[in-house]
This record gives sequence, structure tokens and C-alpha cells, in this order.
Amino acid sequence: MVLKFTDLFDGLGTAELRFAGRCPDYSGKEVEIRGWVSQAHDGSRAVMLVNRPGDCPDCSPAPVAAVILPGFRPPKHASGAVTLRGRLSYGFAVRDGIASYLRLERARVSTAFSP
Repeated sequence: MVLKFTDLFDGLGTAELRFAGRCPDYSGKEVEIRGWVSQAHDGSRAVMLVNRPGDCPDCSPAPVAAVILPGFRPPKHASGAVTLRGRLSYGFAVRDGIASYLRLERARVSTAFSP
């Protein structure tokens, strides 16, 4: 199933950003979603997929749509947007000291494309 950030979040780009009501419907499903890989600056080493290039939940003054990628290691020379495939998981969880509500488990690169 191919998803977009608009399937997972309402209020993208606004202070009213929130998880979409359909997130529980997608939980447990194998999905593809494209975005930009970002690494947390808070020392947690968390890797996430964000909606827009340059978005960083740690640096942004506004909320940022992000999907946590547990265990994902970005390719060393990756640049631009990427499509990832994995099992979407929605609901509060703590893994390796990182709390999240939305994760892409067993994420792997599906297709790379230019921004």
C-alpha cells in the first residue's frame, strides 16, 4: 500500500499538526512512503522520515511530520527524497529509549528519486 504524509497527518505545515484519524487503519500493514531522511540532533541517534527536505523536529519552531525508523541506517551517500517500505506501526511505544507514536518497522529503501 502506498501512503503519503497526507494520509498519516492532518494540518501539515501548521501549528495544528496531528496524526490523521486513519492511522490506526494502516497500523500493521506493509506500506511504502516517500520523504526525506532526517537524523535527530537530541543525542538519541533516532532516524526518521520527514515530509519536506530540511525538516528537523529538533530544530523547527513549528511541529514537523515525522515517522520514526527504528533500526534504519541511512545509506552513506544518500541525498534527495527516498521511498521506504516497511510495516507501519501506530500507537505509543518506547524502543531503545526513543518514544514514538508512528514508526516504520523494518524500513528499507524501495526506490530513490530526485527531489
